[in-house]
Amino acid sequence: MPLHLAHKYTGHRISDDEVTHAQQLGGVAAATAAAVVGACRALAGAETDLARCADTIGAHLDEVHRALAGGPGDPAPTLNPIGVLQALGPRLDALTAQRATHIASLRALVRVWLAHHTPDTPTADQAERVRRYAETILAAIDDDISEGIVPAGIGSYADLHRYLDANDYLVAAGVPYDGTQASIDLTVAVQSLVVARLRHGDRPYCTHGKCAFPAHDHTTAYDPDGQDVSQAQPMRCRHCDQPAHYDARLDDYRHDDPATPDCFLIHRHD
Repeated sequence: MPLHLAHKYTGHRISDDEVTHAQQLGGVAAATAAAVVGACRALAGAETDLARCADTIGAHLDEVHRALAGGPGDPAPTLNPIGVLQALGPRLDALTAQRATHIASLRALVRVWLAHHTPDTPTADQAERVRRYAETILAAIDDDISEGIVPAGIGSYADLHRYLDANDYLVAAGVPYDGTQASIDLTVAVQSLVVARLRHGDRPYCTHGKCAFPAHDHTTAYDPDGQDVSQAQPMRCRHCDQPAHYDARLDDYRHDDPATPDCFLIHRHD
């Protein structure tokens, strides 16, 4: 089973033994396992076909290079004049799109797998449970960042709620909630770990020249003294001089780095 593709494209390892065990359990566990395996096999097939198509196009391009590089009297291949790229180019594009669809499907299925394969027994270590739930939620947030749903630099659940219903992350990750104090404490612990990871120094965040979020503007037409400048320049907070931006979705100014403390002018409302 090409389960290595799950790790390659989602960062999560799913072993053959885990799949076999899930299949033996039956029900939702077996169905989820079958769906993950099927997605991996479909992706593997698409990548094999894409590689063959690329190799074929590459071979034709090599013939073109040899024909052009040959000197007087050198044997040169006869080039196909009837449109090699017209024939193979659309297939390459179609296979590339198919691969992207399979990757998106696999990522969604792995999120479901993780939600239903987190240790929930009374003997399971609580810290490990919290870590697994938090990792699942962070992976989902990163997927939404890559799709432009939320910007890089999200720093809290309160921040997430300003763009979407952040409780959906908890539901999708399978964090149990029944109104008891134990489930409330678990939810708080998971959210706290997610926030700590979001604000960790190694997390990427939107800043001038590296932001892909369409609602962000990291430039300003004014200098620190409020005077007009001849061309737009990177925006900085006028109070603390930290890199900042304007978010049209929130109609508000924000510090670029979510770990930047609130100042007199910019507050995260967390």
